[in-house]
Parts: sequence; C-alpha cells; structure tokens
Amino acid sequence: MKKRISLILLTMALLLTSTACTAGQPAETGPVSLTDQTGRSITLEKPAETIVSCYYVSSYAVMALGLSDRMIGIENKADKRPIYSLSAPEFLELPAVGTMKESNVELIASLAPELVIMPEKLSESAQTLTDLGLHVLLVNPENHEDLCEMLSLIGQACGVSDKAEELISYYDEKMEDLESLTADASEPVVYMGGNSSYLTTAPADMYQSSLINLAGGQNAGAALEGEYWTEVSYETILSYNPDVFVIPSGAEYTAEDIRNDEQLSGISAVQNNAIYTMPSQLEEWDSPIPSGILGAMWLTSMLHPDLYSTDTFAEEAAEFYETFYGFTPDKALLLG
Repeated sequence: MKKRISLILLTMALLLTSTACTAGQPAETGPVSLTDQTGRSITLEKPAETIVSCYYVSSYAVMALGLSDRMIGIENKADKRPIYSLSAPEFLELPAVGTMKESNVELIASLAPELVIMPEKLSESAQTLTDLGLHVLLVNPENHEDLCEMLSLIGQACGVSDKAEELISYYDEKMEDLESLTADASEPVVYMGGNSSYLTTAPADMYQSSLINLAGGQNAGAALEGEYWTEVSYETILSYNPDVFVIPSGAEYTAEDIRNDEQLSGISAVQNNAIYTMPSQLEEWDSPIPSGILGAMWLTSMLHPDLYSTDTFAEEAAEFYETFYGFTPDKALLLG
C-alpha cells in the first residue's frame, strides 16, 4: 500500500514539474526561419517569447493564438479597443509604441523584444530596427488568405503553429458550413456602406465583399474595382436597389440617417426596413482580423434567419471567444 501511495505521489510530482516547465513556453523549439508578407527573410535562434505588436490586427492575432503573456509593447490607444479589457487586460498596462503611420523606434529598441510585428506600411521603421539587431515580422492581412498566412507566420515565429492551424481549421469548417447552408437559398443584393459615408461601398476585391458572398448574398458593388471603400452616387445606389443595407462596425452614421435620407427612400432595403448595423461592442468583424469569420456568420443570420438564427450565431460566437480568446462574452455584446 505504501509503495502504491509513493508511486502515485511520484507520478503527481512529475506531472506538476512537467506542467511548470511547459506552461507559457513555446510548443516548438530550435531555430525558426521564415519569409514575412513582404518577402523579407527572418531567422530566430528560437521561438520568440517576448513580442511587441505595432498593429491592432497583429495584437488581436497574438491574443487568438494564446500569446498574450508574451506581449511587452503594444500600439497606441489600446484602451479604445474593448476586446483587450475582456481578453487581455494586461495589454492596457503595456508601453504604447506607435501607430500604423509612425512607430517609436527608440522605445521598441529599449524593450529589446525577441519579435516585433509591424504592418507593411512601417517597412522603413522595420529596417531601422533590423539594423539594430531586432527581428521584425512585417504583415499585410488585407484579405482572408493573407490573414491566414499572417496567423501561420506568427505561429511559426512563436512556436505555436498548432494553435494557428487550429484557428485556420475553424475558418475552413465554418466557411464550408455557411456555403452548404445557403447553397440553395436566394441571394439578396447587399449594399455595405463605408465607415465614413454610406456614399462609399465595398468593391469586389475588398474583404467586406467576401463576407457578403460567404453569407449567401450578392455584393451590390461587385462590379467596382479597387481594394478600398469606393465612392458612389445616389443614382448608382438607386440602380443597385439593394435588398439589404449593412452598416459596418466603425461607421460614423446610423440606420436612422439612412432612413431619413429622402434620396434613398425608394430602395428596397429602406422600404422593407432591412438596414442592419454590424455589432461593434467587441471587434470590427467586417475587417480581416482573427474573429472576422464572425462577421460572415452574423451577416448570414441577418440574410437567412430561417436557415441560421441569431441565437445559433450568438452561441457559436460565444464558443469562438471561449476557445480562442479565453472569455465568455455577454450575448448583448454579440448582437448589439
């Protein structure tokens, strides 16, 4: 009996020792060589254990990949992003290292991170930091494919490729589910207004257009060219005659503004009160961020409520945040 107890205690001790040694540590070890999204080659002696992120999209990715405890510097105005206080409140205490337009190179260098993640727009600052001996990963997640590539790169650089693969597999599964769900459904024409004005909309190559298509709709602006919000006239919107009008998370106008605009009174979306504002209490689901798939799921529940209800969406969105962000959001945050 004493031998059995001793064996159990020894086993427990070994398990605790193993857990203590691996908690918070990279799942992978050894040198890491990769090519970032601008074609630059990077080689780290080992997976990075300290990170500075200069871009909110990469900071979101750090959270989604379970790397929040490795962050030692973050982009400016972190307190303006609700998701940080819910998923990684420690981010709010980190040094602010700059914006997408300009980074504080001196501060970043003084933090001596093992990995700096920057948007492509900061390539000049990236070169300066590289010359100082720091490892800089430039990212440019402008669409779903680039988002997945960014997640894979950060996963490799930090030794958590398995977590990145888990998240990407989730996307693949949900995209297949949505496509199957709406395969035989009618495709309403959807007009998505821009952030600053509803007289701008998403062209075919913009991320927002892919959300509309995935949700079983037709993008009203599909014939437009470009990769950013494109200006259109009232006459053009009237010619589109959208069935649904979608207001993005960061819009500077409201559904009431659209309803009160007499020049839009003749379109189907206004006449049928099919004007939907994308929830904005957590993140910007209409942009290429780790939770962007939720934008397509939410929009599906708006376009095809008979096939995919808001309650089902809320349940699945809550599970997403529990799995990848480590907290359970209130239903009101997911729908309002």
